Amino acid sequence: MKVAQQRFWLIAMWSAAIAAGFVLWGGDSTEQALPTLDADDRPVRTVEDRAEQTSRLGLVGELEEVGVPRGFRGGQRHEGVSRFTGPDGASLEWAFEAGGRIAAQVVVDSQGRIIVGALDGWLYVISSAGELDWKKNLDGPIYATAWVDDEDNIYVGSDSDSYWSFDPIGNVRWRLQTSGDADTGTVEAPDGTLHFAAGAELWAVEKNGQVKWRFRAGEKIFSTPAVDVDGTVYVGSQDDHGYAIAANGRLRWAYRMRGDSDASPAISAQGHVYMGSDDGNVYALDRDGELVWSRDLEGYVRAPLAVSRGGMVLASTFGPRPRLVALHPETGEVQWYFPVTVADSAELGISSGAVSDRLGNIYFGAHDDNLYALTGDGELRFAFAARGDVSATPALTGEGELIVGSGDRRVYKLSRREP
Repeated sequence: MKVAQQRFWLIAMWSAAIAAGFVLWGGDSTEQALPTLDADDRPVRTVEDRAEQTSRLGLVGELEEVGVPRGFRGGQRHEGVSRFTGPDGASLEWAFEAGGRIAAQVVVDSQGRIIVGALDGWLYVISSAGELDWKKNLDGPIYATAWVDDEDNIYVGSDSDSYWSFDPIGNVRWRLQTSGDADTGTVEAPDGTLHFAAGAELWAVEKNGQVKWRFRAGEKIFSTPAVDVDGTVYVGSQDDHGYAIAANGRLRWAYRMRGDSDASPAISAQGHVYMGSDDGNVYALDRDGELVWSRDLEGYVRAPLAVSRGGMVLASTFGPRPRLVALHPETGEVQWYFPVTVADSAELGISSGAVSDRLGNIYFGAHDDNLYALTGDGELRFAFAARGDVSATPALTGEGELIVGSGDRRVYKLSRREP
């Protein structure tokens, strides 16, 4: 009898623990009905929604023109359009040397300080003059772009399976343990919730570190999520899917591709969601997850997608033909492309997201160690030669200021030339 009672209580304890686990997760992170390829081997959308069954095609937005970038791509929809004008030429103002390679985009706080993590595991806070203000060891390589709130508190993940928050002078506010490398950027939703990915999980976190929900994909998420005007989160995963997650953490839809989706998505003002894949395609989906068009660019599409000031979709490829391509937003037709000179390898090309300035000029880096500036029509304006791969997305931080990190461990600041 005593053994039976012990067995009963043991089963009850495990049942309670499992139930508590489901409450903590909030979003449906298990037993997802993911779509499969149809008979014609075409990618398809899932037919099962876990959120409300209402069409979202009527949502409207405006061009997301951002100022000083507090986070990845500056805004929530990640179009990559700045209200600032970039430099006229490759005029170097200063270079700051970190202790490791830099793959993350820099961000800027209200004091003009530049914040960036490096693969040596340190988070660097640099003055506007290029001098170190303070640095913190995050116990693992930092691929993630930081995010800065209105009070200059900093939020950033690292490959120590941790997500951190620091106050403006470098004190730890809180540290959140994750179940995988927290190596994507952070984006703020309209209600103030912060979203980032760690391992295969998309997180929703309050600014005080309280976890709202987690959504689990089938494999690792390496793309930084984008957030729509209604709080819906879009993100790609290495399980070959692009996801739309409602603001409450429930699955709206999943779209099946033929390869990993590591490219961070972008959302246009017209409501198209642009995603890239290792199958070489750029996919334009509507807000209900239906395919508008796809375009095969014959190389991994891993750089963040962008929408130029002129409305073109900007996508970049790896080899064998590494290039930046401008696609028509409604049809996907190639409007122009700009090739870069990189070794003929499927693992080399462009992983830096393109940024458009106030005049429509476009800036991006490449694995050929160059930071490029193009006109809005794809003509070369100038190139700045670093001493290592420019994998990081550049940031326009003020009138005529362009800042980017490099594989040579340096952060470069280019400024407008004097007339």
